[in-house]
Amino acid sequence: MEDKSLIIIITYNSADFIEDCLKSVAGQTYGNWQLVVVDNNSSDDTVRRIRDFRNQTIVFNGDNFRLIHLKKNIGFAGAVNHVIFKSGRAAINREDFKYLILLNPDIYLFPDALENLTAAFRPGKSKTRSGIGACGGLILEYEKDIVQHISGRVGPNFITYHEGAGQEYSGSGPSSEDTKVPAIQHMTPNRSNVIEADYITGAFFATVLSLFYNIGGFDRGYRPMYFEELDYCLKIKEAGWRIVSEPGAVCRHFEGASVKKFSHKFYCHYHKNRLRCAVINMDIMELLLKFVPAELRWLRKGATRDQAAPLAYAYFTNLVFFIYNLAVRIKNYFILNRIELK
Repeated sequence: MEDKSLIIIITYNSADFIEDCLKSVAGQTYGNWQLVVVDNNSSDDTVRRIRDFRNQTIVFNGDNFRLIHLKKNIGFAGAVNHVIFKSGRAAINREDFKYLILLNPDIYLFPDALENLTAAFRPGKSKTRSGIGACGGLILEYEKDIVQHISGRVGPNFITYHEGAGQEYSGSGPSSEDTKVPAIQHMTPNRSNVIEADYITGAFFATVLSLFYNIGGFDRGYRPMYFEELDYCLKIKEAGWRIVSEPGAVCRHFEGASVKKFSHKFYCHYHKNRLRCAVINMDIMELLLKFVPAELRWLRKGATRDQAAPLAYAYFTNLVFFIYNLAVRIKNYFILNRIELK
């Protein structure tokens, strides 16, 4: 029997996409899941559309579907943690689930996406599949056959980028056997189909639920969004787990449905949390010898003028909270010492 997964979708003003996302979940070949949708106090009709769709399909029922409508926006990390740690009288039983799967509301899954995503965790003919702690998939543009993301990479100053972005997708259909992106085949470093990654984007993300619980979930300090999944991946990698992407798990992603990419708000959230992630995950010598020189090079050659104000805000905020973030780093050290590689 398939291992059961807990699927969580966090919505915020997601009315334009949530019905298609739910339709793609309902159409999966993998069916052993429970879906929890958490709405972060949307001001549009997201909640109504979720309820209408739930009432119109026989796939969702009282046993496999739950909607939580929060009275305030607690951010992506906070909303995910709410389901795992604080969901009240109707709390989920963590012992019932093997995997935690996170989907953005602007994700549309190919029919076998979740089947292939969860299969990546199970040992097969290749021993290289063992020890996987988090797994993502192949993400395409929402309306074009162009790769948006196949694995996440992070630079020495924690500037992130998506491996494979901009490449043409040559798959002829939704079947995993047809999902071939020739230009990224060289990224596979072993006989397994999975691709090693620095991190997996939270838009389409799977992890071992017991690991997520034992490590304390996402760090809520990365509110309202960005870098919580990178921080999580860095922590579990430090504990000995692998971070991979499964090219056979394919979906489409609009990207920027909640916050427009490269907007002033985007840069404020991105750089504030980028700097925080660096402080928490690098020691003092790494900050001085790796981060600072890389940051100075990037400021000279890579930073655009519209990022000046968000960067000033990010530097000031992280300076104010520097001691606090160092304390978080110390706390993480003791948490990781309790995590066992299985």
